[in-house]
Amino acid sequence: MAFSFGLLLILCGIGIMGFGLLLFYAWLPIFYGLFGFEIGLLLGKWLTSDVGVTAIVLGIVAGIVFASAAYAIAPYKRALIGFAGGVMLVLAIASLLGLDRLMSGILGTMLALCGGIIGAIVATAFFDLFIVVVSAIGGATLIVTGAQLLLPSGAAPSDSFLPTLLTAILAFFGARWQLSNIAKWIPPRSADEGQISDPIGKQAGLRKP
Repeated sequence: MAFSFGLLLILCGIGIMGFGLLLFYAWLPIFYGLFGFEIGLLLGKWLTSDVGVTAIVLGIVAGIVFASAAYAIAPYKRALIGFAGGVMLVLAIASLLGLDRLMSGILGTMLALCGGIIGAIVATAFFDLFIVVVSAIGGATLIVTGAQLLLPSGAAPSDSFLPTLLTAILAFFGARWQLSNIAKWIPPRSADEGQISDPIGKQAGLRKP
């Protein structure tokens, strides 16, 4: 089961890392589902210090909930995606650095909430760029987590820096790939959306949805 689940994580990670922005604009429920799945999985890993049954169940439940609520929460998408993305980013970084094994549940929850609040603020200003960065890092984290499940038990030391380095490399290329395709993935703005300034978006070819 660990092998099959590891492959599933790698495939989901590739989808999020390389096509997060495209999924948001073209297949919103799938984007929310994958987003929720990763949050639930990382939260379960934080609580149990293992990618086991608890993490898998939390991931599936969160994925279903997020996917089902995709269109219902669409009017508040910037703030909600920003909050969820900030939480996911904190959980992903904590997992890579091994902080989930050092912090208590309360401290970890407070840190995740702070990340969510910061993410919501940033996303309202630079939405597309935020999705690219968060999806690249989140997808890379899933790929590395899945790869670790495929390795024989004890093959990689828990204090190894290699997973963190590999995640950073994958996230960099994932973000670069998304930015290179951004003009094709973002639909044209309608005239009634109004003109909203986005200084970083203008430079990178981004815009607010």
